[in-house]
Amino acid sequence: MQIQVKNIQGKELKNIEIPEEVFGLELNDHILYSAVKAYRANRRQGTHATLNFRRVSGTGKKPFKQKGSGTARQGSTIAPHMRGGAVAHGPMPRSYREHINKKVKNLALCVALSDKLRAGKLTVVDKFSMTNYKTKNVLAALKALNANKALFSDVAKAGDDFLYRSVRNIYGSNCLDVTSINAENILAHEDVILSESAVEALVKRLGG
Repeated sequence: MQIQVKNIQGKELKNIEIPEEVFGLELNDHILYSAVKAYRANRRQGTHATLNFRRVSGTGKKPFKQKGSGTARQGSTIAPHMRGGAVAHGPMPRSYREHINKKVKNLALCVALSDKLRAGKLTVVDKFSMTNYKTKNVLAALKALNANKALFSDVAKAGDDFLYRSVRNIYGSNCLDVTSINAENILAHEDVILSESAVEALVKRLGG
């Protein structure tokens, strides 16, 4: 299969071949759900805690005698039903980590890329010609490419952060190195804009 390559002014330059096993897969909701669920779960700290019976401050002394008070008998002031008492069955620190294997991660990324391409929301440019920090240049490129809230991706070069810093001021847009993108990043943005070198790196990474 082929895809058009444009420059950042939106002019069509050429067509390049891309592998169908990376960019031509059918939509698979379950694979996307599993991958995104794992990515989000693995970001959770799991440090929530409540004052259970062991942690709450108080005494285990019986608050009043068993009989003669006219009220229900009580054995402790820190019981969950008492004011200022412990929390019953509250959340405690735990790990939410979910493991998904590399094949599933790669398949989810391929499915997400294929879905964007099918929807006409994946654009390939020859290169991002950024030589200074200018957000307005990126906004002009978005307008020329008819894109909105886009994810930009390129092969990172040492000391070259012009694209990243120019994109980060734009609401809803982001810039990631091609080695860092995953299915969640793709699905979280309306459009995806890749450089030609990023496409080559993705194909190599995903085994296309």
